[in-house]
Order: sequence, then structure tokens, then C-alpha cells
Amino acid sequence: MRILLLCSKAPWPPKDGGALAMLNMIRAYHKAEHEVTVLAMNTPKHYLYLRSLPDRIQRQAEFYTVDVDTKVRLMDVVANFLFSKKSYHVERFTSGAFRNQLEYILSQKKFDVVQLETLYMTPYIPAIREHAPDALVSLRSHNIEHEIWARRAENETNPIKKYVFTETADRIKTYEEKEVYGRNPYDVLVPITGRDAGIFRKMGSRTPMHVSPAGFDLENLATEDEDTENDEELIEPKKPIEMEYPSVAYLGAMDWEPNREGMDWFLKEVWPIVSASFPNVKFYLAGRSMPDKYYRMADKSVEVVGEVPDAAEFLRSKAVVVVPVLSGSGMRVKIIEGMAHGRAVVATNLAAEGIGVTHGDQLFLADSPYEFAECIKVLIEQRALFDAISARASEFIQAKYDNDNIIQKLLEFYQQHLKTPAGE
Repeated sequence: MRILLLCSKAPWPPKDGGALAMLNMIRAYHKAEHEVTVLAMNTPKHYLYLRSLPDRIQRQAEFYTVDVDTKVRLMDVVANFLFSKKSYHVERFTSGAFRNQLEYILSQKKFDVVQLETLYMTPYIPAIREHAPDALVSLRSHNIEHEIWARRAENETNPIKKYVFTETADRIKTYEEKEVYGRNPYDVLVPITGRDAGIFRKMGSRTPMHVSPAGFDLENLATEDEDTENDEELIEPKKPIEMEYPSVAYLGAMDWEPNREGMDWFLKEVWPIVSASFPNVKFYLAGRSMPDKYYRMADKSVEVVGEVPDAAEFLRSKAVVVVPVLSGSGMRVKIIEGMAHGRAVVATNLAAEGIGVTHGDQLFLADSPYEFAECIKVLIEQRALFDAISARASEFIQAKYDNDNIIQKLLEFYQQHLKTPAGE
């Protein structure tokens, strides 16, 4: 099949869960011998210089980017609230330049499938219908977008921010219900979790649906940057990484508000309980766009690492991985990644939504500061328990989240619904 992916951000470098999920999908499509083209928005937050793409990634797909300024600006938000009923967050991903590039690509090549990565690519469906009427239009929905803002509103104490978050959630929900899932402008829908699929049905989606979670590239588990299909480059084997036990770590993009919100809660409410019992155990805080306030902390038990060159190496070098998410939606790829590397994960129930894990079996789940801290403490105190949880976590990912298996099932679903036989 010839597949065109429309992405609201560049899938390279894989510095957050969304980018990593898209990159793993591209790898699997290519490995299955399908022809992949990627058109991605080049945003200030996720900017890609095409010449920086490694050769092995360039061989997996043909990449195009269009600069789109998606920065959130206060005056634009105010103007939108005052003079429009539309969702500001949908409008900021609507670009004439991006549409023009899309139309050019569609005029140059015939595609069997056009896959929209996230709700924010849906404004381009009319252009796809006009210029590629025979293509199967697939919406791969990463989240229930309005839930992200509604949950932020629930946790917000500032009345002005609470109003803004609530209004934002309401407008996105209106767009989801009236323009997307209630109107069904796509041909097939690909939710990332079964929970999301049920909510989309309630919002009115009636097209064929296939749940396709964010898988993990288990073949290249050693590092997210290696690619075993590469025959032209000699990759020097990496030395085994020694795990620091006990240790606690977090890895996440800190330019995403729910991550900062969760980390503020963890550092204020949870870590002091752990540190009081284990003053010599370190907490390593890693991620891109690290706020200065974390570097200024006086707590010597917290080491702020910032952006790491290799997420896989970082995770393998630590023991307990925490995912303290209090708001958001969709699937936390970092939970999948941590478990894949055989690390014991402690997460909130919201963070683990849709993954299908069981508390005390493949990881620990807790929502109160005391319970979250106690889960970490028991993993520090009992090495045998830590080893057992870690082993079951790795086995669970091997069985349920092998990216190749997930993408093969998605491709079979596409094959069943193609408008014309692939390649014609």
C-alpha cells in the first residue's frame, strides 16, 4: 500500500510519546514493505531540519515539512473567545501553506490510505476528498482532546485559568461532537485505546473502527535510535548499562502542561515522604524544555538531568520509574517504554488509562500522595518484589505491545476497507 501520514508535529526526533509512537508506526509500515510518505507540520515546539534526519530514517519514508506557527498567544486566545465560537486550538493548526503542500503531494502521487495523526488534522479532509477521492481516509485519534482541558479545569484553583480551561474544553468538545465524531467525515477511525473507542461511539462515530494502541519497537529495544535493518552502517554494540538500584526517575516532555502539573504535585506531596525514609536515594528528573524552577530546587536528593540524548539508556540506568499524571487523555507511551525496559513503574490510575495493566501485577497504581509514596518505598525496600514486578512488566509488553504485531493488524484492517485494490 501507499500510505500518506499527515502529522501535527514532526515524528523526529522522538523526544516525546507522540513523536515516538508515530516513528514506530513509520518503521513498522516500512518493515512490512509499504510505501510511506510523511507530511508534518514544523512547529516551533517540534522543529525538524530535514537534513538532520539520519539516513536510516530517510529510507523508511519520504518526508515533507511545512512551517506552521502553532504558538499559543494570549491576545489570540482573547480575540478568539470574544469574537468567535470556534476552537482556538483547532484553528491554530489550520494552515493555508500546509493545505497547499498537501494538495501538491496528492497531485503528484496516488495513495491508498491517507492517515490523519490526531484530531487537529481533520480540517484537511475536504482537500483530501477533492484531490484523492479514491484514498481511504483514516483518523488515528491519539486522545479525547476535550478531556485534557476538562481535567485541567478540574484541578485548577485559579478562577481565571479554570474558566479558560473549561471554555477551551467546551469548544473542543463541540468540534469533536458536531464536526468530527458526530459527522463522520473520515472513512475509518483508529482509536488508541478501547476506552476511547467507546466514547467516540457515544459521540456519534459510526464508521468502521479498529483499536490500535501505541506499540513499542521491541526489536530495537536497546536504543530508540538504532535500526537493525540498516546494512550500510556498522553500528558498534553498546556496552551493557548498569542499573542504579535503588533509584527513582521520571522522563517526560516538560513543555506539556499536564507533565509539569504532575511533577509539581510529585515534588511537593510525594517525594518528601519517600526522601524522609530513604535520604540517600536519588530522584532523577529528565525531559526536554525543563523549567528553570526545578534547577533552582535546594533538595540535594533531586538531580535535575534535563534533556537526555538517549531515552532508552536513561531508563535502563534507573530502577523505579514514576508517571504522576493528574490530567490528560489517551495513552502514556512512557509507561509502555519504561515497562518494556523492565523497570518497575509507579503511576496514577489516570496515567495508566487504556493500557490494560493490573495494580500489583505489572506495575503499581496510586492516586494519593501517601499511597504513591508507599508504592515507591516498598520497591526500594524489597529488591525481590522490584525484580518480580519488572519481569512481569517486560513480559506484558512483549505479549501485548509488540509494535510489529499491532501494525500488522492495522494494515489488515485497512486492506479490508480500501476503496480500490492496493497499488491500482
